Amino acid sequence: MARINLLPWRQEERERRNKEFITLVVAVTLLALLAAFASWSYFNNALDEQRDANALIEQENTRLDTVLVEIDSLEQRREDIISRMQVIQDLQGRRPVPVRLWDDLAKAMPPALYLNNLKREGDTLTLTGLADNPNVVSSLIRNLDKSKWMDGSAVSNIQQNINAYESAPVLNSTVTTGTQPRPAYPEDSYVQFVVTTKVQSESAKPDDASTSLGGEL
Repeated sequence: MARINLLPWRQEERERRNKEFITLVVAVTLLALLAAFASWSYFNNALDEQRDANALIEQENTRLDTVLVEIDSLEQRREDIISRMQVIQDLQGRRPVPVRLWDDLAKAMPPALYLNNLKREGDTLTLTGLADNPNVVSSLIRNLDKSKWMDGSAVSNIQQNINAYESAPVLNSTVTTGTQPRPAYPEDSYVQFVVTTKVQSESAKPDDASTSLGGEL
């Protein structure tokens, strides 16, 4: 015998499917909201981290700017100190030059020669004097060039037949007429010379130049 269901099963099936659809929609919505919240949280955290990183970079840049200013100040102070040290070293290097120069100049004077004028202009030293003969002047030039503090010596002028002294005064006061002739001096046969030489602030000659100069003299 066949059984017939007279209950409204279609309506129940429809309601069941509606409930399942609503449940599915709610679940999808919740999942979408959850995913959106997770994405927002992730990007928000990333943005906060980036902002923190930017702030840290700005702080470091500010600190580096301050450090660079200090470094520039230290560099300037270093340059000033180096300049002062260079000046002091130059002064210390030049300090012994005049003493050694005059010492070598005295050693360079050969016999039968004397100076009556000595002048220095910059690095040029001019010697004016009298010598027994031109060979003595040549010996003077060689001696000057042997010094480690002088170089480039040369004769700029030389004259012969000069009067070494002015006319002598009258020796006999009883003589009333005429003048007494000037006596002859050995220096009357000397030659007058003008020699120039260059002063070397930092000599490149060997250290034994002055010793060889003193030995030959």
